[in-house]
Amino acid sequence: MELVDYLRALRKHWILVILSVLLGAGAGVGAFSASAPVYRADSLLFVSMYDTGNATALMQGSMFTQQRVQSYTGVLTSPKVLQPVIDELGLKTTARALASHVNSSAPLGTVLIEVTVDESSPRLAVDVANAISKHFGTAVSELEQATPDTMSPVRVSVLRPAVVREDPIAPNLPRTLALGLLAGVVLGTGLAVLREVLDTTVKSLTTITDHGAPALGSVPDGPGGPRPELVLEGSRSPQSEALRQIRTNLQFADVDHPPQVLVVTSALPGEGKSTTAVNLALTAATAGMRVILVEGDLRLPKVADYLGVEDSAGLTTVLAGRADLDDVLQPYGDTGLSVLASGPIPLNPAALLGSRHMADLLTRLRERADLVIIDSPPLLPVADAAVLARQTDGAIMVVKHGKTTRDHLTRGLERLRAVDARVLGGVLTMVPAKASEFSYAYEYGYGYKPTVPEDAEAVVLER
Repeated sequence: MELVDYLRALRKHWILVILSVLLGAGAGVGAFSASAPVYRADSLLFVSMYDTGNATALMQGSMFTQQRVQSYTGVLTSPKVLQPVIDELGLKTTARALASHVNSSAPLGTVLIEVTVDESSPRLAVDVANAISKHFGTAVSELEQATPDTMSPVRVSVLRPAVVREDPIAPNLPRTLALGLLAGVVLGTGLAVLREVLDTTVKSLTTITDHGAPALGSVPDGPGGPRPELVLEGSRSPQSEALRQIRTNLQFADVDHPPQVLVVTSALPGEGKSTTAVNLALTAATAGMRVILVEGDLRLPKVADYLGVEDSAGLTTVLAGRADLDDVLQPYGDTGLSVLASGPIPLNPAALLGSRHMADLLTRLRERADLVIIDSPPLLPVADAAVLARQTDGAIMVVKHGKTTRDHLTRGLERLRAVDARVLGGVLTMVPAKASEFSYAYEYGYGYKPTVPEDAEAVVLER
């Protein structure tokens, strides 16, 4: 994924990111409320050599002390110092556990040692720090004694007795809240990117082109409901404008050999192929073309229901020789569109569509129309669409935004290429308004919001 893909994922799943940030903030506040306060007491120690009155010896002793003082910081947290502190104060802990509450530091070039103790009560912190200062001096004297009968040359003095800070050092609300917010941002970003990576559905025309099929265009989602919205002559709705663009792209897909008979199909049911076929036929007819729309889906026909025409006789009737083509072609208003319904559903649709009679019928349809559009079944469940596509000028692959997966798209295109069918291009359908180029902000930069005349008739049919 590139940077723009990450930004797109964050914009798409911004609610998830916000919820994660709020969760992180809540966790930070909860951690602050549940944490016990910690108080810090600190004292300052001075390490020196006994004054012998000899300047040279004094200088050497000073250098000796500076070299040794770094080692003394480790002695401070050793059991030799902490165990006597535990015994004196009657603490119910161990030297190792107490060492985790004690810290010491010695600036380089000095003979000063700063001791800090963190405890749950200010009184206990002061007592432990003072006790450590006392027993540390004793431990150093014992360690530096040359013999049991000689006195240690090193002396530890308390420059500043333990002083406790008034406010607890932990928990720190701003810091805890900031950490919670940061964790929420990281969590939300990770979840948004993960969802985008795991989402294998097709959501852009780029995905279609990446699979080797030209992108004819995308159709914004309509108002919904049990029936689709059909394009109207002169309509300036986003759906109508998108279909006109697809019609234009289809005309210029091959200027020398423009497709005259084409199949509209999809990988799986419910991806909008029938709606696309009907609306594309209407769009071409309203542009002055002679168009014939054929119901080639002999398993679950919908075209007749969408357009409100009779379906008792049609394609299967002509193929069976029970009626002439002129008898079953039905004009749709005065749009220049003629509809060939499915007729009775046969037992062997694939064999019927791949027959010689179907090939002869397609030849006759070419002579009667400028454009023949065949609505066919989906590619993956049955072989009907591949059989039809082999006999026509090509197929349009309909892909539903957010439902068709890349795998389904790949397998559908492979079915077409396996029979040497020409793939005219792909159409992305039911694109949400916020993801569509017709969300009234073209990439060219000017705002566009189509309007519908008040006297325009609304025609709503089944999706």
